[in-house]
Amino acid sequence: MKQICYPPMHPVKRLLSLFLSFVTSAVLVAQTAPPLRIGTITIRPLDVYSSDEASHGALYQLADRLHIETRKSVIQKFLLFREGDIYSPERLAETERNLRAMQFLKSASVVPSAPHDGVVDVVVTTQDSWSIAPETQAGSKGGKSTVGATLSETNLLGLGKDLELGWQHGVDRSRIGVGYTDPAFFAPYWKANFGYGVNSDGYDHRFQVSRPFYSFATPWATELSFTGFRQFDHLYGGGLEIERFRQKHREIVASFGLALAPNDIRAQRITAGIHAVDDSFFLMTNDVPQQLPTDREFRYLFVRYDSTENDFVKLNFINKDVRYEDFNLGRQYSIEAGVSPHSLGADHNTSYFRAAAGDGKWLGDGFVMPAVALSSRLDGGLQNAVATSSLLFVRRGGRASYPTAFFSRLAVSSGWRMDAEQQFFADGLTGLRGYRAHAFAGSRAMVINIEERLYLGREILQLASPGIVAFADAGNATNQGFTSLLHLKSDIGIGLRLGLPRTPKNLLRVDLAYALNRDPLGRKGWLVAFSSGQAF
Repeated sequence: MKQICYPPMHPVKRLLSLFLSFVTSAVLVAQTAPPLRIGTITIRPLDVYSSDEASHGALYQLADRLHIETRKSVIQKFLLFREGDIYSPERLAETERNLRAMQFLKSASVVPSAPHDGVVDVVVTTQDSWSIAPETQAGSKGGKSTVGATLSETNLLGLGKDLELGWQHGVDRSRIGVGYTDPAFFAPYWKANFGYGVNSDGYDHRFQVSRPFYSFATPWATELSFTGFRQFDHLYGGGLEIERFRQKHREIVASFGLALAPNDIRAQRITAGIHAVDDSFFLMTNDVPQQLPTDREFRYLFVRYDSTENDFVKLNFINKDVRYEDFNLGRQYSIEAGVSPHSLGADHNTSYFRAAAGDGKWLGDGFVMPAVALSSRLDGGLQNAVATSSLLFVRRGGRASYPTAFFSRLAVSSGWRMDAEQQFFADGLTGLRGYRAHAFAGSRAMVINIEERLYLGREILQLASPGIVAFADAGNATNQGFTSLLHLKSDIGIGLRLGLPRTPKNLLRVDLAYALNRDPLGRKGWLVAFSSGQAF
């Protein structure tokens, strides 16, 4: 038999052949290897002070004894995965965000182990906030004093339920009321919210039971809600009240939504339902001149499309001091339209539309987030048409021991043929901190804020973390055109921030602002504001 001899293969061709063989083998293995799955899930709920933190003194040990720790079964309800599920890093990260958003928890982490034997073990660690909060409140917003007293329990019996009884004397009215919120009403993520309040000028009632889209992969959602109130409406001009009348409002929403191809990366959803709104207006017997708005009655059948991308960043030392927050920089937009036919009991046929969009971009040491929205009724033309836009820029800096955050915000609102009770403001309540409440009002408003925040970077005595800020604000509101709107009023100031990371309030704020321009009543100078939460 004749033997055939092949010439030796060129080294380059041999390497290429080996590389192609390796790639082919890797593809075949990837196609046949089973996906990783969730192995053992360990839940570690910590008290307000961990064992190491409580060892620093008897005060911390007493706080833990008085506090009812969150039960493991409560945390278990809000996990988006179970043992044996396919492992998804996005699902773990989303679970952590959901837990962190719960008021009764100070912190949450969901950490996977290294893969072994085809599974990934997961450790879920949460730490409680101090939940029972008897407190008195005193504050000043836009030159108007506010006082109140509240008794609340944000983690009733360690079950994550929130019960609150309170009295407040606010800027526009006084209120005594009770509220109850349950994040797992009769099943996980079925949220219930009930409220009943008696006000100095009427009442407010609310009722809501909903199953929201609590994750990107949630297949469906539903809501049934009722809101009703009776109150005095005030209209302002030149820094003074110019009209006052009584409003009675009732609103019912029933909806059901479906996700289109639900997954962990992007959510696309269609929601449809009915939205009934009744607004009635009444004269008041006083010396203030009045021009009543027209009563309105709508029975909208609506449909909405929402799209959201999953692109979250996790940061602390932004708004809540040492506590972490989550910001979605993914592209988001929503389009909604509805029709209110006479056949459903409305006065006449009307319709409406709403559209909103937002996006974000990570810049290496911070982010920028622009957003726009437009809405209007269609009733013989555009009615109550409102356009809003905002731009937020945040940059983290400083050292680990003394972190800083630089903020700048632009917010613009403009209305056309607005409902008579609607106004926009630029004042101490909306971010123009050197000016009194309702100083500038109109159908258009603009507010610009610049603020540098310097944080201590740690808690003092495991109780509080102070910080300081320097800020400048500018803004205006008017019924005139955009040229008049650009005649901005401005202020500068300094402030104190007291982080309370182990309480539901999170942060107390004191600002001292100096108005550089006179308000419509000729006033300028220093104004002090103190309240909970950031100014914007």
